[in-house]
Amino acid sequence: MHDLGKNGNKRDANRENILKIAREIFSKYGFKKTTLDDIANAVRKGKSSLYYYFNSKEDLFQAVIMKEVEILAHELEIVINRNTDPVDKLRDYILTKLATFRNLANFYHAIENDITAVGFIDDVKVKYEQDEIRMIKRILIEGVRKNEFEIYDFNLAAIGITTAIKGLEMPLTAGYYGDVNLERSVDIILKIICYGIMKR
Repeated sequence: MHDLGKNGNKRDANRENILKIAREIFSKYGFKKTTLDDIANAVRKGKSSLYYYFNSKEDLFQAVIMKEVEILAHELEIVINRNTDPVDKLRDYILTKLATFRNLANFYHAIENDITAVGFIDDVKVKYEQDEIRMIKRILIEGVRKNEFEIYDFNLAAIGITTAIKGLEMPLTAGYYGDVNLERSVDIILKIICYGIMKR
C-alpha cells in the first residue's frame, strides 16, 4: 500500500516535469512546429514514456493549457479574497491578470490564434470568460456594498470591464507595449474605467 503512494507521487512528479518542459517548448515554437520528439529529447526520455502520460500531442498541449489556466485562476483568486479596498482590488486584479498573462504564452497564443487541431480551446475560452465576469462582478458588488461604486447593472458592467481588460492583453503583454511599465498603464486605464473621460 505504502509503495503505491510512493509510485503515485513519482508518477505525478514525472508528469509535472514533462508538463513544465512541454510548456517551455510549446511557448517557444508554437503548437504546430513542436513535435513530441522535441519534448521527449528535452525531457531526456523516450517518446514511449510520453505516451505513458499523454495520448497525443494534442492531449499534452491540452494539459499544458489547463495548467496555465489553473495558474492564472489561482493568482486571481488570491487577489479576489484579499481584504482590500474595491478600487485597489480592481487595480490588483487587472495588474495580476496582465502580469500573469505575460508568462502564459501557450494559453495566450491558443486564445489569440484559434488552433483548429485542438477543439477544446473554444470550451476553455467560454469557461474562462465566464469565470472572469463572475470574479469582476464580485469586486463590483463589494464596491457598491461599501458605497464606492454606483452600478445599475452588474452583469453589463462586469462584461464591459472584462472586455476592456481582454482588449489590453495583446497590446500590454506583447508587441510595442510589451516592455512598458504595466502598473502605470493599468493606472491610466483604471482612471478611464472608474472616472470616464468626461470633463467635470
